Amino acid sequence: MMVRWYLILFSIVGTASAQGKLVLVGGGSEDQNGWSNEPYTWIVDHASNRKVAVISYTDEDNWIPDYFKSLGAVTADNIRLDSRAKSDLQATYDLLMQYDAFFFKGGDQSFYYNYFKDTKTEQAIIDKFNAGGVMSGTSAGMAILSGVIYAALNNSVYPDVVLENFLNSDITLRDDFLPFLPGIIVDTHFTERGRGARLMGFMANWYHATGELITGVGVDDRTALCIDENLIGQVYGTGTVSIYNAGNFGIANDNNMVSDSIHVTQLLYGNKIDLETLEILEGPGQTVIPEKTAETGNYEVILSGSEGLSSNLLLLAYFVEEAGEPDDSVLVVTNPGNGQSMIDKLKTLGVDPIVLEISEAANASSRNLLRNNIRKSKKVLFVENDDEALFDFLNDGPTGQLLYNHIRRNGIVTAFIGEDSRYAGKTFVTNHLTDELAAYYGELEYRPGLELLTTSTVVSNTYDEFTTDFYENTTAAIPFAMISEKLKYGIYLNRNSYVRFYQQGQLNIFKSEGDLTTIIAINSGTKAEPAFRPVNQSGDHRNYAGFSEMRYVLLNGAEQLFVGIAQPSADEPYVPELITATPQPEVLSLKVFPNPSRNGIFQVSITHMSIPCTMTVSDPVGKIFQSNVATESEVVDLSSCAPGMYYLTIVSGQKKYMLKLVR
Repeated sequence: MMVRWYLILFSIVGTASAQGKLVLVGGGSEDQNGWSNEPYTWIVDHASNRKVAVISYTDEDNWIPDYFKSLGAVTADNIRLDSRAKSDLQATYDLLMQYDAFFFKGGDQSFYYNYFKDTKTEQAIIDKFNAGGVMSGTSAGMAILSGVIYAALNNSVYPDVVLENFLNSDITLRDDFLPFLPGIIVDTHFTERGRGARLMGFMANWYHATGELITGVGVDDRTALCIDENLIGQVYGTGTVSIYNAGNFGIANDNNMVSDSIHVTQLLYGNKIDLETLEILEGPGQTVIPEKTAETGNYEVILSGSEGLSSNLLLLAYFVEEAGEPDDSVLVVTNPGNGQSMIDKLKTLGVDPIVLEISEAANASSRNLLRNNIRKSKKVLFVENDDEALFDFLNDGPTGQLLYNHIRRNGIVTAFIGEDSRYAGKTFVTNHLTDELAAYYGELEYRPGLELLTTSTVVSNTYDEFTTDFYENTTAAIPFAMISEKLKYGIYLNRNSYVRFYQQGQLNIFKSEGDLTTIIAINSGTKAEPAFRPVNQSGDHRNYAGFSEMRYVLLNGAEQLFVGIAQPSADEPYVPELITATPQPEVLSLKVFPNPSRNGIFQVSITHMSIPCTMTVSDPVGKIFQSNVATESEVVDLSSCAPGMYYLTIVSGQKKYMLKLVR
């Protein structure tokens, strides 16, 4: 059982004797007269001598120095520090101390860590900051500016890796570099690269190693957090700045992180926060309270995180053997020709499923036998459906309407495979895997779901390693829908995993099983608003949401999340539809006597001939000896033909009948 959650604020302690300023830029290209003018001007204006050192470990062009000059810098120069030897020169220290603003470019933070640690350059950075200077950086250059850093000393770590194993050896965290922002770890390109899961994994990893709960700060690309000498941070740009604090972290299955108390704030342009107390000084202004505050269904819902048979074997085994009763009738709902691997697997598990292929024909009034089979089913599996086709089917005929109501009955078990899992909630995103820039340009599209989960929205394949280009869509879609639709829960599903919604006593519960931890966002009421800064001249803005307070729960193993009280529905007993025999057209009957025939004369009898037929007699090479419109009684005369084999062919509409005649 999850422990009760408390909001915990963490203070930043142990600051240096004098406080400089920090600018955290999440990445993305700078833009003359665009999003970056304000934060980059902030850097220049807060440097007392208005001199900027642009630091990198590679050769750079003069665009950034010239950009700083256009914003008012007296001078701005590229400084290449590409070795520990160069970084440890007194001449390098003396050079850097001539500037009051340092700007670290992007790339690979491991180079900065390896080249600068315990050198004159590191000392110059610290001394200048303590003298009131401005330390700023973008992407990897930002990642080195917190008290705890992800040094990236091994392979780069992706969100799915962290959700599978937050103790992975590639998570190389260090607190022996720059002393800025103690008790904080930062991450960049935050929503764009789906790094919320990664940042929580870093926090859990650090807690496991040290026992210290640290704060996570994630900054989106084309977004900046400018922090003054009083630790007041202000957001600039088109995206969000996310603040994560955890009340606890646990471990499940030896390597999965779990927690019931991660407090999350997402700030937008113009918002301000006190980073010492984490008090929001200026935040999102609209109150968003969920229209429904709990899940009340009295049935089981199983949500799979990915497609494919191999990643759903555990789900299918549970669905057949443990959900409901093992001998319950199973209905599979799929697009025509789809879902065959799942159907075959069900058969190997001892189930002979009823298959409902979504089509206009399946919705015909005459399909009463199919509807009776739906009524008998206790378990329903949705797999490989098309969004539009499925919901048109549910709305357009008696079979679809029956199915829609059937899955709401008390005790029904409904499972969804992969992308079909989105359908279970109140609303779902539709174009997240077709347009990788949909969220960036504010073009995510949603449609109403099945509302089995009446105050939830669901995304599947959230951190699929093969669809990294769509991480911005899959991660942004959840909070945007929760704020827009006033929902309580947002469920991020992942591969080789599934989430169950079920009843324990009268309590409704979410529980996660599988290789990767599931993230569930909870809105208990927050100040919130959508992003509003344009990303282009057309005025498009991102499908991002700012909010003052949400809670994230990390589920796996034995952990449970209580989400409401079950409310049984008043299900009327089913009355099967009457099955009436449908007259079937009789099959044409063809008889020939005698056959073989010594004299070559054959009597042909044709019965059940409801439409005109043609009759043809030919030899094996296709030479025709007789062709006419057939009657019920015919004579074939092959008396003048050589002994051998001949063919009698009758064509009746679209059907063809053939007999061999032996002379």
